[in-house]
Amino acid sequence: MILLTGGSGFIGSHFQRSPYEEQFINLDLNEPKFQSKAAFSQGDIRRKEDVSKAIQSKNIKSIISLAAKHHDFGIGHAEYFDTNEDGTAVICEVASENGIKEIIFFSSVAVYGIRGEVSTELTTPQPDSPYGASKLAGEKVLQKWADEAADRKVLIIRPTLVFGPNNMANMRNLIRQIDSGLYFHLGKADNIKSIAYVENLVNATLYLKNRIKPGVSIYNYADEPQLTTRQISDTIAHALNKKIRVTVPKTLGIMMGIPFDVMIKVTGKNFPISSARIKKLGTQTHHSAQKIFQEGFRPSFTTLDGLRKMVEWYKEETSTVRENDDHLKAK
Repeated sequence: MILLTGGSGFIGSHFQRSPYEEQFINLDLNEPKFQSKAAFSQGDIRRKEDVSKAIQSKNIKSIISLAAKHHDFGIGHAEYFDTNEDGTAVICEVASENGIKEIIFFSSVAVYGIRGEVSTELTTPQPDSPYGASKLAGEKVLQKWADEAADRKVLIIRPTLVFGPNNMANMRNLIRQIDSGLYFHLGKADNIKSIAYVENLVNATLYLKNRIKPGVSIYNYADEPQLTTRQISDTIAHALNKKIRVTVPKTLGIMMGIPFDVMIKVTGKNFPISSARIKKLGTQTHHSAQKIFQEGFRPSFTTLDGLRKMVEWYKEETSTVRENDDHLKAK
């Protein structure tokens, strides 16, 4: 059996559609909102008793750790480390007490920070955000745990921005903006944006799990071909039968986000548009995943395939929402 922490989330939902579905024990704060044959154990990875209860209920041989504090709006520096570092330490402690020798940890390319060159697994991490720093801290906890016994196995996955059906975060916001006609190209929009389609990421993880060796192994994950911001947005627009007609200089585009910054500050609410988000859109984030491809993994979908599949899901989702709204109005 496999303990899947954070299994009720976006990536976890796709793990539970894999061939391992019935072998998972899902440990999460929240019950899943999707159908799953996996057993569910409600709990927090920061609480040793919760993790112990989930592990002791079944014969757990491996842990896949998805539970994390992400880029949530308005959270403090310490909250990232409480989950991503301290929660990982709890997992390691309970694993040691129960004779578990294998942990797969979902880190992030955020450990590299924003940099001009292409990152590989040999690139020295230089996180420039609390999220990236806390993920790197979690990696160091696992390195220490692996060093304590020669037969322990740690697999660290550093994915780029993950997208696909059921994702309600960045990529969905981009699709919605393009669909609404509010999106514009920022300058040449020729900066590479490495992204990872969720089904490919899950399959890559399971591929590596079957080949995991003692010690610590680190892999980036990003899909090919690597696309520019313009190529990503144009692919989405084409799948929506839309056209992006406006190009705005970078400086002006960032200035256009300032009124939204003011509204965020005044209301305390998170808006999908801000000067920071616009600036980030125009920043290159190029991460190589050639290591896993050179070791034989072949993804089922290209980056373009994944984008089209997510747009199809988005159209079905928005259509369902409209139908439900019309039904309520009819009442």
